Amino acid sequence: MFILLVDNNRFYVSVLKEMLVRAGFDRIDYADNGLECFLQICKGDIPDVVIIDENQLYENGVDVLKNIRTSCPELTVIILTDTITPETAVQNSERGSTYYITKESITSDNLPQVLYNIFTEKFNTVKHRSVHRTISSFRRTISSMLS
Repeated sequence: MFILLVDNNRFYVSVLKEMLVRAGFDRIDYADNGLECFLQICKGDIPDVVIIDENQLYENGVDVLKNIRTSCPELTVIILTDTITPETAVQNSERGSTYYITKESITSDNLPQVLYNIFTEKFNTVKHRSVHRTISSFRRTISSMLS
């Protein structure tokens, strides 16, 4: 499971990384800003989840989110913010944010739980697609045998 943390505050990133390592996540990388994040994704090193601070030095997390959605529409993106309003939550959801979390609400329990929920959902979606393909293939085989 590959998680990419994007924040220009290295201390905050180290705290998040420590939380995730203690929770059992084994591949955690870091990008200093949105541009580094996007370049890493363009090189083909695509994480399972991007956790990005909304307030970046060169471009904000929402701008990075737009770029990510252009190249990797299926990528799960969690936006970290200092404050959340219903308006910003709706706007960022419309722009493609998968989750929106306030920095002050993050604990060593809830961030890993959010990630476990995301990965469980992704696994079940992939598993469902695989079962659906198997059933469809089986139906085609049966149909051809009966024809």
